[in-house]
Formats: sequence, C-alpha cells, structure tokens
Amino acid sequence: MSSVLNGGGLNYQGGNPLRREILTLRSDITALQAAVKTLVSGGGGSSAPGAVGPAGPAGPAGPAGPAGPAGPVGPVGPVGPPGPLSYIAMPASAIPAGVNVVTPP
Repeated sequence: MSSVLNGGGLNYQGGNPLRREILTLRSDITALQAAVKTLVSGGGGSSAPGAVGPAGPAGPAGPAGPAGPAGPVGPVGPVGPPGPLSYIAMPASAIPAGVNVVTPP
C-alpha cells in the first residue's frame, strides 16, 4: 500500500498512475469543500435579482370548474306551429283543424 501512496514504487515509467488519480481526487474534494463553504456563508453570487426574461409559452388548459348557480328565468315566448312528426304522438282530437295529416292505410 505504501507504493500507492508514495511517489516511488511498482517500477512505473512515468510515475504511479493510481497515486496521480488519488491526488487529483483529493484536490477536487478540496475545491468542492471551499465552494460549499462560500455558498453556505452567503458569499456565492449576487443578492440582487436579474432582469425579468421573456414570458414562456402558455400551458395547457386546466379542467372545467364547477357550474355556477342558475340564472333568472326569462319570459315565455310565443307557441310555435306543430312539427311535421307531432301527429304521431298526439291523438287525432289534439291536432288543430286545417292541418294536412296523412293517415296510414
């Protein structure tokens, strides 16, 4: 294990590659610890907000809400003429005089 941690050993031509990797990781950890300390202390970045950017696209429509209360009832309109199929559901005495009704054979 001493050959991994110390510079000499294992007869590598350009040094110990595992030791170089460990030293690189240690320096990365030290830099990250310093960055975290800076952010935690409140010194990481400006405290003033930047300019407002452009508005994004509109999102999808949401579900329909509950129905509101019923409105006031309007006035009753005039009675219209009977429809072409109204004679089927009405007795013969209910059909007004003068209406052309075809009776089945």
